[in-house]
Amino acid sequence: MAFVITLNFNYEINTSLQVGDNVYHSTPNTSGGFDVIDNTNPPVHVGTVYSIISPFEIEVLSTYENPPGTPIPSNYPLATSYISFSKDGAVNRNELTGYYASVRLVNDSKVKAELFSAASEVTENSK
Repeated sequence: MAFVITLNFNYEINTSLQVGDNVYHSTPNTSGGFDVIDNTNPPVHVGTVYSIISPFEIEVLSTYENPPGTPIPSNYPLATSYISFSKDGAVNRNELTGYYASVRLVNDSKVKAELFSAASEVTENSK
């Protein structure tokens, strides 16, 4: 069984947040007068964005339950939690796309010149 959690914010959420993104919460610790997220409280997966109601409110679909029908409290953020999100790597890839590249190297010098190195990055992303 899944649960829908409504998260309200006092500020506008990031404009790149989309339905299907993963949502996490972390509990900050105080260190040197600053609120920090460290290894003692790693981010906890809350669920995936189910809907964006407004720039200040989202719904998150969570499947964390134990036993079935009973939500796990540690997977739900508190009012003081830091909320973050991540994109699904299979859907949102940040690579260049295309099938063709052309390079022309020209030496306009009248004296001898040597090219030391030329490099490129090729990523197969259309399969």
